[in-house]
Amino acid sequence: MEIRVLGCYGGELPGYRFCSFAVDGKLLLDAGAVTSVLRLPEQRRLSYILVTHTHLDHIKDIPFLAANLVEERFHQPVNIISTGQIIESIKFHLFNDALWPDFTVLPTVEFPVLKFTSIDPEVDVPLQEFTIRAIPVNHTVRAVGYIIRKGRSAILYTGDTGPTERIWEEANDLEDLKAVMVETSFPNGLRAVAESSGHMTPLMLKRELKKLRRKGIPILLAHMKPQYLSLLKKEVRQIGYPKISFLRQGERYQF
Repeated sequence: MEIRVLGCYGGELPGYRFCSFAVDGKLLLDAGAVTSVLRLPEQRRLSYILVTHTHLDHIKDIPFLAANLVEERFHQPVNIISTGQIIESIKFHLFNDALWPDFTVLPTVEFPVLKFTSIDPEVDVPLQEFTIRAIPVNHTVRAVGYIIRKGRSAILYTGDTGPTERIWEEANDLEDLKAVMVETSFPNGLRAVAESSGHMTPLMLKRELKKLRRKGIPILLAHMKPQYLSLLKKEVRQIGYPKISFLRQGERYQF
């Protein structure tokens, strides 16, 4: 299973893109940086987008992707997947013919560009060669992380979250867990901001990782605020956790 980092930051500045991760070129984890990174043939390969929550930095390129594919007459719909409340919110607030056209009926009802699929949390869902599971996490809006399995490999992606429980319990039950992608947004000095916005600091992350009984698993950090990146790197080194690193845009990870 290949994870390509299209974007991995919690802010957008020149050279820093919002979070989006391509899995084997056909499945996306979030859609904060898609159309500005993937060439059109790569966009045509996409079949699924797993959405963690409705905040704009995680969904902003879905409308632009739909517009790029609207004349692809034989393209199967891109399936936007999440739990029910998240899906309904995206449909109601974004693809409502006011902010953006409803691409679930364009170019025609019979051959739409987008399809929305609601899934239940904590239930395995097969998607071709993948199996996915949405796990509720702790953010300011309804949010989930995902476990993605392919063959004998599984990865965990928390999406945006503050301190949480259930996703770590799930991680501890995964014998084939190969990596954890977890957010760390703010430096320790902004703990109050992190807590009020449903995010984490390095010290908060340190406490969360104590809940992960599976030691030696690579920890890959995402959603860093770019203006604090140097300080975040220093503070993450100080927590002394083995096999922890920052995700890097453009990198491809094999699991």
